[in-house]
Amino acid sequence: MIAAIGATFVTAGNAADSGKVVVASYGGSFQDAQTKAFFEPYAKATGATVTGTTGTGYAKVKAMVTSGNITWDVISADAAAYESEVKDDLLQPIDYSVVKADGIPAELRTKYGVGYMKFAQNLAWNKDKFPNGLTPAQFFDPSVKARRVMLALPYYNLEFALLADGVKPADLYPLDVDRGLKVIDRIKDQIVGFKPPSDVQALIQQGEVDAAFGPGGRLNNAIKAGANWAYTYDGSVTVVEYWAVLKGAPNAAEAMKFINFAVQPEQQAELPKQIFYGPTNMDALKLLDPALAKGLPGNPENEKLGGVLNSKWWNDNLASVSTRWSTYIMQ
Repeated sequence: MIAAIGATFVTAGNAADSGKVVVASYGGSFQDAQTKAFFEPYAKATGATVTGTTGTGYAKVKAMVTSGNITWDVISADAAAYESEVKDDLLQPIDYSVVKADGIPAELRTKYGVGYMKFAQNLAWNKDKFPNGLTPAQFFDPSVKARRVMLALPYYNLEFALLADGVKPADLYPLDVDRGLKVIDRIKDQIVGFKPPSDVQALIQQGEVDAAFGPGGRLNNAIKAGANWAYTYDGSVTVVEYWAVLKGAPNAAEAMKFINFAVQPEQQAELPKQIFYGPTNMDALKLLDPALAKGLPGNPENEKLGGVLNSKWWNDNLASVSTRWSTYIMQ
């Protein structure tokens, strides 16, 4: 893997006189893509040492900041983790005198983070089983027989179920959890399992399911690997990923410079070439092949077909809903 724990990228020449920054992400194909789109180009452009590491997440960020033993500078944080980190005062404000992100919508240029990427959860199906496609309503129709798989999470799934049941995207929140669970219950006996993203992809590639609701990147990877599948943005749930800087980061100044680099249109346009995630900077879409840009999460035409995850609502309600969800899927 290119971006293994502790992987370092630095150009020859002025490295000793340059800054350094440690960026924590998730590893795997996503961090490989980040390495090619952000880490290596920044090192080459500035002479800075960029160290990519893994493990980003609310619990680890909290432990690091609370202990004062801070070894990360920048984190990639999904919307839910970001909201928790803001709530617990684990991040420092973005220096917008350094970070120029005018091409990114104002609501994603927040005090403590910059939304730099969008990904989506999508409905997908086996084209041999469903040559005419599959709608969200059909996914939850018990008369439509299919081996289904869903993510092992209450969020995304409840939004998808409610959208499929006719709830308008603007009316999703506060979520009607009872209604969402009843919708899923219609086809629960046809669900192979509630699985993590990697298992969703594996089940598709192994031919063990006929329909799925899961991460668009994983679905796209399965199709690239030869699965005769298709997906739709109807009923999709879009999620924002943020760049943020830990409170007390040892290389905060360089962290701001890195984020500035990584939110520019040219760099944001590089990420979708590596992995199936969309930019937040709309100017980046103009730099992409139209055929690629058309299918990306975050493209306004796709996003309006589904809902956008309300991370603040989940931050306030995750504990109680997760308890109900865990009980439900075990019944």
